[in-house]
Amino acid sequence: MALLAGPFEDGLLARPEGPVAVLRARPSQALAGWDLVCEQGFRPDHDRLLAEGRRVEARLTPEAGPFAAAAALATRSRDETRANLARAWDLAAEGAPVILAGAKTDGVEGHQRALRRAVAPLGLEVEALPRGHGRAVWTRRRGPAPAVFAEWIEAAAPAKRVEAFGRGFVTVAGAFSWDGVDPGSALLAEALPALSGRVADLGAGWGFLAAAALRSAEVERLDLVEAERTVLDCAEANLAGDARPPNGRPPAGAFDAVIANPPFNAGRRAEPAVGAAFLASAARLLAPRGALWAVANRQLPYERTLSERFAQAEEIGGDKTYKLLCARRPRTPRRR
Repeated sequence: MALLAGPFEDGLLARPEGPVAVLRARPSQALAGWDLVCEQGFRPDHDRLLAEGRRVEARLTPEAGPFAAAAALATRSRDETRANLARAWDLAAEGAPVILAGAKTDGVEGHQRALRRAVAPLGLEVEALPRGHGRAVWTRRRGPAPAVFAEWIEAAAPAKRVEAFGRGFVTVAGAFSWDGVDPGSALLAEALPALSGRVADLGAGWGFLAAAALRSAEVERLDLVEAERTVLDCAEANLAGDARPPNGRPPAGAFDAVIANPPFNAGRRAEPAVGAAFLASAARLLAPRGALWAVANRQLPYERTLSERFAQAEEIGGDKTYKLLCARRPRTPRRR
């Protein structure tokens, strides 16, 4: 958000007289007091934006506009970023700035070149303000969108891209392992026993592990816990009503089994604490005789968390890259 604020703070763009749409908005004190309408489907960021007093939507459509300016913040996914930049054009009023802001590590310079090629046939210029390790890039909406924008949006849309278990799975740009089954998840799916009773998939993604669990007819109910709304939509479509997101926070002790391929990144930084928190949540969710089945990169130090939160934990397989973990008999956390 600080990169987005740069052109306005430096006087290169005038402060818009009206609401500003920001796709993939992130919590920040930048542009405090502005009338921002933020699109963010990632639940933690969605909730933090609300706590900042921002207006937040899971999805903005052109019917919500036109906006006095429209911006997209770059993500790690090239296709998602370019689709959001194209969508920002559709949200902006005629003559309004259309802005992309992001870090060099998120490919913002390549996006700038792509935007310049896209709008050149319309006689439009692209300007940029480098700042630190990133930049803001902008043009102005003039007339119909460049033809390539429709291609960018289509490339990132939910579609059947992955084959598994003899059928196609819908994925979406920006999802973890959106163009193929993650090797660690594949190892865990192969090792899963026939699960039964109530099952939860923590960090369900587009539903591969959940589909593996549902191969057992003894599964009575399967809940999907996934922070990203568009990815959860894919999982629900892939599982055809056999699994569902929980209604609110799942209660303690609600499940007989939990499966997980926990994330361990915060942005581009490795943060093992993120994955450890998933394993601790699994212990809270499991019934006294429940079991956790998880996969993790071999270097991640999850054994301490498992020993603290479970009476029994062991490595049950894996390869040079991944380890498969099983933990049983969750411990009740001590009160402090």
